[in-house]
Order: sequence, then C-alpha cells, then structure tokens
Amino acid sequence: MPQDMFPLERLDDIKKRPQDFRLLERIPLTVPGMEKHFPLELVPPIEGERIHHAVFLDTETTGLKCGEDKIIELGMVRCTYSFDRKILLSIDSFYDEFEDPKRPIPFEIQSLTHITDEMVAGQSFNEDRVNAMLAGRPLVVAHNASFDRPFFDRRFPVLSDLSWACSIKDIQWDALGSGHGAKLEYLNMSRGWFYEAHRAYVDTLALIWLMHIEPEAFSMLIESALRKSYRVTAVGSPFDIKDQLKEMGYRFNGANHAWSITVGSKEEAEKQIASLQSLYNASEATVDVLTAKTRYKFQR
Repeated sequence: MPQDMFPLERLDDIKKRPQDFRLLERIPLTVPGMEKHFPLELVPPIEGERIHHAVFLDTETTGLKCGEDKIIELGMVRCTYSFDRKILLSIDSFYDEFEDPKRPIPFEIQSLTHITDEMVAGQSFNEDRVNAMLAGRPLVVAHNASFDRPFFDRRFPVLSDLSWACSIKDIQWDALGSGHGAKLEYLNMSRGWFYEAHRAYVDTLALIWLMHIEPEAFSMLIESALRKSYRVTAVGSPFDIKDQLKEMGYRFNGANHAWSITVGSKEEAEKQIASLQSLYNASEATVDVLTAKTRYKFQR
C-alpha cells in the first residue's frame, strides 16, 4: 500500500484501541489547487484595529554556502495580520518560481527537493513580482532566517534592508509544549498535521498554518521582532578556551573566525563581557545592537 494512503482496513483496530493510534491530516493550505482560493480570510478583522503585512519566505538552494551556492526555488506568501491582536487575518497572494543556477543541481539536493535540472533550465525569478510581493516593506518571516536571509540578500541586494523574523529562534517552542525540536515538519506533525516538505512554496504555507493554529507563537514572533537584541563577539579569544565558550552558549562563526552569543538585553551583554574578561584579555570583544533589520544578516 502506498505510504500516502490511509489504512482503511485497520479501522476496526482503531475503534478498539484508539489510545494506540494517532491521526494526521493534510494541512488544508497545502492541498493542491488551494492557491486558487487566495485571497483567503483566516480570521475576521475588527474595525479600527491596526493592520500590518508579513511575507512568509522560503528558499531551496544548491547547497548550504550562501557565498557559493544559489537559490533554485523562491516561495513567498503575503499575509495580513492584526498588529493589535498579533494574529494572522488573511492570506493575500503568493509567488513561487524556479531559477537556473547555471550549474548542475547536486544529486542530494535533487533527492531532497525533487527539483531537477530540467525543471529549472532557462528559468529566472521575476524581480518585478518579487518587489511587488514586498511592497510596503512588510515583515519577512522564515523558518531559519539565518539561512534564508543571506541567500535572499545576496540575490536581491536592493531588498537587503527589510525587517526579518525567525520562527525557530524568535519563538519559545519549549514553552508551547514542543520540547523535542523546532523542525517545521515536527511542529506540525506533533499537532496532528502533515504536508510534503522541502519545497519552498509548500513550506511557507505549512508555516502559515502553524502560526494560525498557534496564535501565541505568532504573537511571540511579532514581539521578538520589535525588540532589540545584543550580539557579543569574543574577538581575539585564545583557542584554548573554546570549550568554555561552548559551555557558555557561544557559537563559532566561520566567516569572522570568532565566537559569539546573542542575548536579550544590554545588561546581559555587559555580564557576558565581564565573563569574557575573566577568561582572557577581552579588550577586543564587541557588542552589536541588533534589530529586525539587521538580525539574521550574514556576518562578515
């Protein structure tokens, strides 16, 4: 029996032992042809409330290195949300296109995404449509903005000053009962929903659905985008304290060859500097103030 077919012959077992089974349903937004119903209202607006826009974005690429690899699929879905209630109101429009990277797509990428050289041959992104999707400077939301933003900024440099939010890092999924990971597939599956992952446009719809059924998560996302954060970089740290930096939560950035950590307040940043001073002469350590416009940009 194909994996995508529900085992109807086991209905009697399910009725006898419902506690031993879980039912997964396809995310309605990812049903083929659903885009014909856009614009689609999710929640009725309230007269007088402040209305903002967000664009959910995902990329499929030829690899992991934004300086070398290329975007082969760009998916974007523009939504309206209530700034007052911090909930999604409607899905307004979508964009999904391929672009030819002018090189063979690695086999492992084709296996993961099912995007072939033939599908992208001669294709290119319509920059006018991309600009139209991002008109009015909406908040851009990605599930791992640290990956998608550097690729997008490199491909569309005139749009590199947009505000971004990350639905992995900007949401406290543990507090929402998702303590086993923040992969998009898992977050949806643990709530009873499935979809065919690893295609940009479909992934954006799956993320929108998650934000719709978990309004508290979307509220966290918006609130995080409004706040400043502080990146402390241990410039000049000696090699022999790397294990201590790891234990403190620092991560190594290969681009600038330094360890860094991002914290939520100026006071926390000052504590980090003091901790670094106790480990080495941290006179070169830096603190960068991050906002939604600068957060998740490629660190040079």
